[in-house]
Amino acid sequence: MSKLKLHHWILIAMVLGAGIGLPMNIAAERGALDPASVQDIAHLGEELGGLFLSLLKMIVVPLIITSLVTGVTGLGDPRKLGRLGARTFGYYMLTSALAIVVGIVVVNLIRPGVGIELDALTADATAPAVVGDAETSLGAILWNQLKGMIPTNPVHATAEGDMLPVIFFSLLFGLFVSITGGEHGDRMRSFFESAFAVMMRMTMFIVSLAPFGVFGFMLFAAAGSGLAAFAALGKYMVTVAVGLAIHAFVTLPLLLAFLARRSPLEFAKAMGPALLTAFSTASSNATLPLTMTNVEERAGVSNQVSSFVLPLGATVNMDGTALYEAVAVLFIAQAYGMDLTLAQQIIVAVTALLASVGAAGIPHAGTVMMVVVLDAVGLPGEAVGLILAVDRVLDMCRTTVNVWSDATAAAVVARFEPVSARAEAD
Repeated sequence: MSKLKLHHWILIAMVLGAGIGLPMNIAAERGALDPASVQDIAHLGEELGGLFLSLLKMIVVPLIITSLVTGVTGLGDPRKLGRLGARTFGYYMLTSALAIVVGIVVVNLIRPGVGIELDALTADATAPAVVGDAETSLGAILWNQLKGMIPTNPVHATAEGDMLPVIFFSLLFGLFVSITGGEHGDRMRSFFESAFAVMMRMTMFIVSLAPFGVFGFMLFAAAGSGLAAFAALGKYMVTVAVGLAIHAFVTLPLLLAFLARRSPLEFAKAMGPALLTAFSTASSNATLPLTMTNVEERAGVSNQVSSFVLPLGATVNMDGTALYEAVAVLFIAQAYGMDLTLAQQIIVAVTALLASVGAAGIPHAGTVMMVVVLDAVGLPGEAVGLILAVDRVLDMCRTTVNVWSDATAAAVVARFEPVSARAEAD
């Protein structure tokens, strides 16, 4: 037992949570257990998972700030930051585009919405679409995102956990620490290196508690939802799962093998704890501390690369989300009896790509961005409510793909960096 590693304990916790929660949910549906009591137990699991999630969220902002400033100052020549940024954004756009293409091909082959009864979907739409007064113009949302990157008050952005402004300010601050140089620059560099070392020790401690949080979330999902909600949307779920699986097990491993010159199997093994945590928490930002730890300590990518690539990826690189939005929109179109032309599907692809980048920092981001894509092809925004019944489990899957894509980006970018971007893995 002493030889079990963290990812083993996380996997055990997932199995235990599902193994305890699912039979309870089934027994409640059959009348053998009080449904209210089962929901109370599911709520306890949610609370346990929520405590762990709060611990992770607590360290995300200070970890990003210290990591980014340390990484930028460690690059030396400020011009290297521009090259690193160009490679990172280029790779992120490539993988997101590939994910959307995979999703569109799969949904056209399986056609999960054809023949679906809208009444059956409406019965499972347990929550309405949250649209409100949100601006659904794609250009307006992206322009607001661009403006929102520049914080009028960095302290307020830090307190609110608004990631893009925090990242922008940290990069700019680190850049000017390097430009300033001399005694003042050295002092600031030393301070942030020390702060980052402390944050990494704190991160390792919190990460060691992951099995408890994972158990709680899996118990909540299994006992609270069970299998009943998935009946009417089974074919749609399979379509999304197949698309995500192709991207995760074919596209990204090929990029790892040919661009990063890394063994996909070994790299996935190194990222195991982060991927399992991403699946259970359904949060890329909350998983970020563990992702950074795994990429640096287990996969051997330098902090100079990971400190830039990963925080940015957790905010703007959403392969799984982009694929999911493309599939969901085409599924809804099929359910409404609309046969979208190739030109309309290209619009869906481009809009989903831009929406996946622009989603960060927007309230109800996933729902609002889905409305943007639906609006682009003339579908009603309220149709989002049709797929919300199974959104949680699909969110777990697409978040895992998002984190896996971020990790592969770190490996690929490190391969082409002139700095010592890749150390020997432990």
